[in-house]
Amino acid sequence: MLLPSFLERFVATFLPQPFRDLARQTGWSKRQGKIDPFEFLTSAVFGQLRPLRQTLVSQAQGLEEPVTRQAVHERYNPRAAAYFQAAFAHTLAQTLDWSPARPQALELQPHFSAIHLLDSTCFDCPETLQEIFPSCGGAGSAANIKVLLRYELITGRLEPLKVLEGKRSDQGQAFGAAQRLQQGELQINDKGFFDAKAWQAAHQAGAYLLMPLPHSLTLWTTQGPEAPEQSLDLAGALACSSENRVEWPQVFLGTQGKHRAGPVRLVAFRLSPESAGRHRAGLRESMRTKGRTPSAKALQLAGWLLLVTNAPAAKLPSALVAYLYRIRWQIELIFRQAKSVLRLDKTASENPARIQCEIWARLLGAVLLFLWQAHANAQCWHQHGSEISFEKSIRVMQQWGHTIARAFLKGPEERLRQLRTIGRHLLVNTRKGRQKSRTNTWDHLMDLWLKPQPALRER
Repeated sequence: MLLPSFLERFVATFLPQPFRDLARQTGWSKRQGKIDPFEFLTSAVFGQLRPLRQTLVSQAQGLEEPVTRQAVHERYNPRAAAYFQAAFAHTLAQTLDWSPARPQALELQPHFSAIHLLDSTCFDCPETLQEIFPSCGGAGSAANIKVLLRYELITGRLEPLKVLEGKRSDQGQAFGAAQRLQQGELQINDKGFFDAKAWQAAHQAGAYLLMPLPHSLTLWTTQGPEAPEQSLDLAGALACSSENRVEWPQVFLGTQGKHRAGPVRLVAFRLSPESAGRHRAGLRESMRTKGRTPSAKALQLAGWLLLVTNAPAAKLPSALVAYLYRIRWQIELIFRQAKSVLRLDKTASENPARIQCEIWARLLGAVLLFLWQAHANAQCWHQHGSEISFEKSIRVMQQWGHTIARAFLKGPEERLRQLRTIGRHLLVNTRKGRQKSRTNTWDHLMDLWLKPQPALRER
């Protein structure tokens, strides 16, 4: 489904009545008033795209019926937060299967049916939310919000999973995320999400995980089913190796029992002297602030990228593990755009209900932006053989934020006309620039694995 057909489907699906029904179900709307539930929602969602921060005054002035700033303020109540959350869940359920496959990522489908990038981001919020979103303490705010996101690489689908208290750990979310995986899917995440139960759940589902090795784990190897386990001195083994890549095909992580994961593959990649130096300097500084000195073992391991996966070598070759893991940084770019453009981590309100509404509105806006970007990307590749820049597309949508909000006050035909105009701007003004002399991660994956060149295949 390319951009024109997507826009038609979007206009036909994103209709006012289902959202008005949600407003009544959550108690936000009890009778017809000047502020329509659908209009209130869309003004909050698309008003966040404007270059200037949306205020109560600007939101009031953008509504069809004239209302005061105080009238808008009073509509931000606990029932409004429930309405916005329900609207987000409704939209996510309606659009989960809309994303087209990304042109390059489509080459990964013969290997994995889906590739999920999992991560979280935290940000402080006013202390009026302390009871709802308590933080971990320390020097920051007493209130902190954590957003757990999952980004599916092949389709370009963004799926915010949870909005949590800041004190909740990533490790505590790992098992629930792994339970969502289906057979043949791969999840890439940071080492903060290590949980033996998550590895067990992925194994039972026939799914795969890829993540860095937490250095605190004990490692065990065995020579066969009947052979006794032996402790692996990873730092010592790497210190004795002159290779740039070292692999252990079968390793168990952690002690015996429910806290053990495995067997998994452990692949170690030697970092360049510059990268290793930066990692060791960072480790020394981190330990210095705690009044400690890093051990020789920790300094040795800091010179390597250590990755573990339960995907077999036939499905994920060892030489390509590091290249595939680098793709995880795309979700870091998503967080950066969500904070810089959608202002996910910014609020000027002290009203807890309004803050929650803003968070759900911005997450809903992010989901819709990613849908538009994914379809525009597929259209651009179809027409021009090139991709569009997510950052550029976000900037274009930001300039059109007010127009989009006003378009939702019109009928479907006018709304479709406006969205088609924006779509044409996306295709013209957001194409990626490319330095032919610069090889990126996708080039390595294509040339060495997905579509190997004859000369490289012979090596």
